[in-house]
Amino acid sequence: MRALSVLGFSLWISQLLLATPVLAADLSTCGKAQLLAYSPDEKEVVTHRQFSLPLISYPFAQKQNGNWGLFLTLRVDEHGQVVCYGLKDDFDKDQQLNGERRAVIARAKYWRYTPFVRNGKAVAAILSEQIYEQELPEAHLPLPQVPLNEVHISLTRSGCFGSCPSYKIDVYGDGRAVYEGRRFVDVDGEHSYQVPPNEVRDLVETLRATDIWSFRTAYRASITDNPNYTLVIDMGGQKHILDDYVGDRVGMPAAVTKIEEEVDKVARSEMWLHLSLGAIDRLKIEQFDFKSQASADLLVRALANEYSRDDSAVLSLIKLGAPVADVKPSESGFYKLHDSALEAAFRNHRTGLIDALVAGGALMTAGKPDQEKIDSAFHAAISSGRLALVEKAWEAGGGGIHPALTFDDVSDSDKAAHKEVPVVLLLSRAGNGEGYWQGLDIVKWLKAQGCDIKASAADGTTLLHIAAKAGDVGLVRYLLDQGMDASTPGEYGLPALGSTYSEDVALMLLEAGTSMSRMDDSGHQFRHFAESNHWQRVVDWLIAHDL
Repeated sequence: MRALSVLGFSLWISQLLLATPVLAADLSTCGKAQLLAYSPDEKEVVTHRQFSLPLISYPFAQKQNGNWGLFLTLRVDEHGQVVCYGLKDDFDKDQQLNGERRAVIARAKYWRYTPFVRNGKAVAAILSEQIYEQELPEAHLPLPQVPLNEVHISLTRSGCFGSCPSYKIDVYGDGRAVYEGRRFVDVDGEHSYQVPPNEVRDLVETLRATDIWSFRTAYRASITDNPNYTLVIDMGGQKHILDDYVGDRVGMPAAVTKIEEEVDKVARSEMWLHLSLGAIDRLKIEQFDFKSQASADLLVRALANEYSRDDSAVLSLIKLGAPVADVKPSESGFYKLHDSALEAAFRNHRTGLIDALVAGGALMTAGKPDQEKIDSAFHAAISSGRLALVEKAWEAGGGGIHPALTFDDVSDSDKAAHKEVPVVLLLSRAGNGEGYWQGLDIVKWLKAQGCDIKASAADGTTLLHIAAKAGDVGLVRYLLDQGMDASTPGEYGLPALGSTYSEDVALMLLEAGTSMSRMDDSGHQFRHFAESNHWQRVVDWLIAHDL
């Protein structure tokens, strides 16, 4: 009998377990009312899960009907036990069942979660779990045995409709590596360096153990706007090319994603994607001009990238001469840089770098304080959602020079519509982590400086809409207490209720008298929205008020 690969053996075990008869009664489907309860986010679900999610495997070319991946909506009681399930996928469509899926659902009866707690009390919860489904290879094809110096592995990640990092890396058996940054990465261009050959050897053994030579050459989903990943394995001229375009939706073996991540790890991709001291050292060897426009653009990219957090690398770049004063962002070869270095530092909470940028002349033009730059830094600080940064930007100009408290706002939907509005309307929670958001404190501080907190933007948006979208219960309550009308129309004429994704905020706005006639279809769509988000308290309120 031919020996099974590690992956083949694990898949065989997975199939065997799924085929094992389940003696207990099958789990029942949830009724409509049962799908209303507290709905924790994905991070909370992961921390409460007391088991490992199963993996469903199908023989080659035998799975039929629908997308790959089983989406389960589960009701869990206050003890952490699964009570019932729903079968809508992530596009809110019904999923078809087969024997493998029924076996997983039957076993879900025994899944356990640490009880979910709200206000100190264990409560029922509605949560979502995605079960990965993969296709077994048609036949076992062994990875060619070649000397390590004949190995060449490359990984290319393309862009997407967004800011997905686009780059290519090549790793060779002798330890040579080449990185090419294209779009939405900190370091662009081509750079050559060395990695330990023994790590490449271990990577080859991982490829062998996962049976990757047996996988299909392409796993492509019929959707758009996502990044494409291309893995090329060259073993002494024998190549296996694997095209991964949202492959998890078409049965791509789960091992492929892990291999892609391992290639990134061996190639040290991270040091280029997010500026590091290692990348700085390599640039020194390459005799990179640290006083050039390219260096200024690198500085902005490293500050604007919310996933880049190495302040020591940025400080090193500044000390090496990266231009800070009298420099404008450029196209940088692949995408326009909208912020200056200082604006990016404020917007992304790079507090430890702000003083260095100001000392380097980031607020100066021709050696004099530039009001426009001072105002722009203040705007970025407000959008950061952190009071300490707002206060810092207020004083950054020095010599009693403060930013303006208003700005000329232009509507996104109607470029001809613009008006002078208070800077408090620049507040935004987008991109700000939970620990950074201090919306209420910033509003109070700006009000004390003279900002009108009841004003509206050029498109009609009010601070109440911004607070509702941010899910900031405290700020919403403060604004209502200040006399703001819950029904005030904003963009597209919708009240703040149409902006929120928080059940607590929605309930507060309803109780404050939001006029449902101002909502689309007089609130019918909102009722469906509340149900799809499992908002029991909101749905109960709507029913009680005959809405």
